[in-house]
Amino acid sequence: MNTKINPRTTVADLVGFWVEQLRAEQRLSRTTIDEYERVLHNLVIPRLGALSISEVATDRINDVLLELGEQSLNRQRKAKVVLGAMLDTAVEVGALTVNPVRGSLSISRPAPDHRSLTETELESVRTAVRAWLGKERSGPKSSGDIADIIEVMLATGARIGEVLALRWRDIDLGARVVDVNATIKTESGIGTYRKPLARARLVALPDGAALMLQERRRTSRDNFLDAVFPTRNLTWQQVNNVERRWRQIRREAGLEWVTPDAFRRTPRGADPRRPAPPQC
Repeated sequence: MNTKINPRTTVADLVGFWVEQLRAEQRLSRTTIDEYERVLHNLVIPRLGALSISEVATDRINDVLLELGEQSLNRQRKAKVVLGAMLDTAVEVGALTVNPVRGSLSISRPAPDHRSLTETELESVRTAVRAWLGKERSGPKSSGDIADIIEVMLATGARIGEVLALRWRDIDLGARVVDVNATIKTESGIGTYRKPLARARLVALPDGAALMLQERRRTSRDNFLDAVFPTRNLTWQQVNNVERRWRQIRREAGLEWVTPDAFRRTPRGADPRRPAPPQC
């Protein structure tokens, strides 16, 4: 048995050992390990951290999963998957005879809604964003970039990270095309950085998005990153911060089904590499 891990090891201590082991093995990407660590620290340790692993019975796990399920099916699913993978390690080293997660609550993945937005729904999204931005909030003022970020996603079909990675040099406002060539990554110990895509692509800009970007270019201060959507500190924005803001907006507006993927599926301008249809 691993001398660090035994039946009396607490769940919190096991998290530390397991994450350290994953980083040493380097089989998974740094971002994946960071996500596992976030799930364990945010969802598992506050509820089970003080227990020894021998005390983590299936009934206790079910209680946690039911609580998380009332908040979010995504949280529930992540907690079960990551906790199960971690306790597999305790079984492998002989600290547990069976993994209590394996007999726990079954979690079904809801069928994804692959709808694109209708014009009416799109206007509801824009109204919800304006309403959210106009609310008085305690603490630091939320970034108003979310409205323009969504418009670029709608216009280009790009992912959040790809939009956040855009530089002004990637946008030809005269020709109205965007070179989508990188995404944003955030890794523990490294920070947030711009990572080139394996395959870049040119995307046409519809008139409305081009005009919005022209105005943004005119009013934005220069930054050494040349970023279109930098933070107030002139660094790259993190994807999870934009995702969190959109979750708040859609929850307040009753638009829970509208995920960022819905923006990508909404019809937009043609790809400039595609030849125009012949004229009759």
